[in-house]
Amino acid sequence: MLRRAAPLVLCVLLLLGAAAAARGQEPLPPLPPVPDTTFEDEITVSLSTVVVRAVDTWGRPILDLGPNDFRALVGGEEVPVLAVDWVTSSEPAEAPALTSETAETAGEPEAVLAPEVAAAREGKLVVFFVQADLEKSRISGHMRLRPHLHQMLGTLAPEDLAAVVSYDSHLKLRLDFTRDLDAVRAALDRSMIFGEEPEVVVSEPVSLARSFDAAAGRRAASPERALEVTAKAVKSLPGEKTMIYVGWGLGRFGGGGVKMTPAFAPAMRALKAARMAVFVLDVTSADSHDLGAGLQIAAETTGGLYLSTFRLPSLATEILSRTISGHYVLTLDSDRLPEGAMGALRIELRDRHRGSVLARPISVR
Repeated sequence: MLRRAAPLVLCVLLLLGAAAAARGQEPLPPLPPVPDTTFEDEITVSLSTVVVRAVDTWGRPILDLGPNDFRALVGGEEVPVLAVDWVTSSEPAEAPALTSETAETAGEPEAVLAPEVAAAREGKLVVFFVQADLEKSRISGHMRLRPHLHQMLGTLAPEDLAAVVSYDSHLKLRLDFTRDLDAVRAALDRSMIFGEEPEVVVSEPVSLARSFDAAAGRRAASPERALEVTAKAVKSLPGEKTMIYVGWGLGRFGGGGVKMTPAFAPAMRALKAARMAVFVLDVTSADSHDLGAGLQIAAETTGGLYLSTFRLPSLATEILSRTISGHYVLTLDSDRLPEGAMGALRIELRDRHRGSVLARPISVR
């Protein structure tokens, strides 16, 4: 399986630690070990296109890459990369200054869009998933991250669309896809403090509300179930989607350590089928914690990225903004897949010192 996210996570946290030390703070300790129950899934695909992100240590996309810059391997056998396309929104607006007042499953063809939908889909689809909790170390983390999350919204491109869902006692749809950043900020704030569940206006022409199963949302008794319901709601929308998970943990801690719940695997399958990468902003007020392992697995499984916001929340949101600003679509020559080749599809940069590749794990058989 592709397992490129974990090294990047470690690099980011090491850099966070170095930056913290430079500012007179204690460096971050290493992440807790990922439990043996790491979720793995296999997808049988006909190789054609694969979505990847190539980023440097600071989350900046590595631009101007071509077919010869990538190596695709199945069972140790190289599969030729025929073409590489860079997909991004228009240049994002500059983020406002922070002041005291602002303290895909590979191989699936794209659907054909009507002209008005195509125009609306020029930008990214971003779903904010807020895992709310009034426990002290978690609510304090939400409040610490809040101004930086507000600031990060200013880095979205004008064409991007954002929606907000939250999970506390159950899954709630807070805001349908919109370009109104003030509405997004307000919905994020209400999510963090268990605000009243609103009556959501269905957006046009791209909508999360139209396919959102409200009854299933009310029955979602865990964040894992809530992730599955959210993924199913966006599956019918074409193209790559981005989830920004603002929360504190997945899994269950017991005598044997952290284990993923039975609802975890269906949630990961639903996210991958929806072509949605999960980028985690962990709000827990601690250098490391056991339930963070589940968040790391979710990010790695979907081709996303895990970031802790405890020490340097502004750096975490800056890295995230850069990472989600665009992605590559690789076209592979499936006809030249070596006969009998099977196993994990691994994609890496030929010059691996340049950065890392983030992609959803795919197994070919």
